[in-house]
Amino acid sequence: MLNGDEPITIQSISLTGGVMGSVDRIRCGDRSFILKGPPDTATAWGSLAATAQSIEREAELYRYLDQRGFGAPKVAPDCYWSVIDAAGGGTVALEDLGTPGDPAAVMAAGLDHAQALAAVRCLARLHAGSMRTGPGRLEVPYPWLYTAESPDLVAAVQLGLADLPGTLTRCWPGMDVRPDLYLDVAGLLRDSHRGSRLAALCHGDAWAANVIFQQHAEAPDGVTAHLIDWQYAMWGNPLSDVALLLWSSLDPWCRRAWQDELLRRYHSELVILTGLDYPLQACLDDLQRAQPAAALVALASVEAYVAGMGPAEHARFRPRMLDAIDCASAMTGRAAR
Repeated sequence: MLNGDEPITIQSISLTGGVMGSVDRIRCGDRSFILKGPPDTATAWGSLAATAQSIEREAELYRYLDQRGFGAPKVAPDCYWSVIDAAGGGTVALEDLGTPGDPAAVMAAGLDHAQALAAVRCLARLHAGSMRTGPGRLEVPYPWLYTAESPDLVAAVQLGLADLPGTLTRCWPGMDVRPDLYLDVAGLLRDSHRGSRLAALCHGDAWAANVIFQQHAEAPDGVTAHLIDWQYAMWGNPLSDVALLLWSSLDPWCRRAWQDELLRRYHSELVILTGLDYPLQACLDDLQRAQPAAALVALASVEAYVAGMGPAEHARFRPRMLDAIDCASAMTGRAAR
């Protein structure tokens, strides 16, 4: 893959310092690839990721995408090779599509209009490739996929919510809210998928730093999007990905102003690719079904979202925090502030 006289350099680009698994850019001259390894089991998050076989799941996901063939829409980096070892663990070597920029700045600013449109188009292409309807649609086609009821997925959300009070105190003193104490995490995750009109392979962690954007003159709005970091790939309501993207990665006023347009763009792309009889109202219903759980997952991911942010970026991100807290509080009838 890399062969030549140039020295090989290794640069860590993990957003979590390797806790959820090492992520390194391997470079030789003008050629490079991304190498992902197993999590750090010395931490609570790393231990959970190892127990849940996150790197093995991601390797299986890339193998699945590769099996779709050259005609399938591209939704992720190409996988050059992957290894799942018998003792547990694995390694994945991926095409280097670049990085989403400084994650702290990306999350603080939120997606712009063109990026948001590109992201929902990418999600529609992903979902269209595996869409199921009718009875049995929620039956999981591959054992390596999470479902909304997977114990490891529920445990990950609960662990993130347990971290929330400390993050609030550190980043936004006085914002003392603990929805983790009184929310039915398992029930909210389950209800976000049960009853959806469609089921499909979902990314499961669709937020701005997990999307690579590239300028492309021939793409609609001049931007393409590809998804990275598939540790939480799952089977269920595809609008759960759209809902999480809206709650995590758009300023509240943008989400409210653009939601109808973004949903229409997603719906149009999905129907064109699948030919499904799936009215726009049904798509909206599935989005609304997923929104409470999306707000919950966004709260559980705040520690990752704000990693590296300074005071000015905390202030920029604060309205999104309050919006998610308001949504979580509405589930319990408690005041958010």
